[in-house]
Amino acid sequence: MSPAPQLCHVFVFIERGAPEAARLEAAGLRESVRRRHVGQGTANVCYCFDNAFLELVWAEDEAELTGPTVARTRLAERARWRETGASPFGIALRTAPDQPLPFPTWDYRPPYLPAGMAIPVALASEDPRQPMVFRSPGSARPDGWTDGRAGDRQRPAGLAEIIGIELDLPTHVPPGEALRRLAEAGLLTLGTSDTGQSRMVLSLSRVDGGPPRRLALPELRWLDPVTPR
Repeated sequence: MSPAPQLCHVFVFIERGAPEAARLEAAGLRESVRRRHVGQGTANVCYCFDNAFLELVWAEDEAELTGPTVARTRLAERARWRETGASPFGIALRTAPDQPLPFPTWDYRPPYLPAGMAIPVALASEDPRQPMVFRSPGSARPDGWTDGRAGDRQRPAGLAEIIGIELDLPTHVPPGEALRRLAEAGLLTLGTSDTGQSRMVLSLSRVDGGPPRRLALPELRWLDPVTPR
């Protein structure tokens, strides 16, 4: 029996330039790395924890984002989630290179990847109301990165790992096969939202062993009191 996939990272679409990141910075989090996804039309800033990272992503180039190579990902609709009702979220998984994902996929070949590489994306994610579920090209946890990009991760803020994902879908959007498989594997908890919009809450373990911190997405709002560091 193949081992269950592990969480690589979660992404959420925000405003261009990541002004919402100030809420993370105020809580002591520090960005780890940022990049432009050339040919995909997006850019990001990432916050690494020990086992996974949070990616804030935004639309940078509409022509690239709506081009034929990217269209099937529905990233253009996700970027405008407030207008389209699409899910602003992505869930990236980490597996062994030869390990298949536990749901049907298609191969996305973004222009920024080396020739011959592809990202398997869940077929269920063709419905933009579902999060984009896919396998990450990366195979190591941030605390195992050897290039220095992860920095001190979020240890200075007293945070260690992403230990839980609660995902609420609008009541009229049933979870697709990919989400059901991830829930069965214990990677997330599914619920419903009566707001008409998807919501996600990340549980973050603390270095001191205290109660986990909880961060609500897409608004990047802390659900517990946070004392700036």
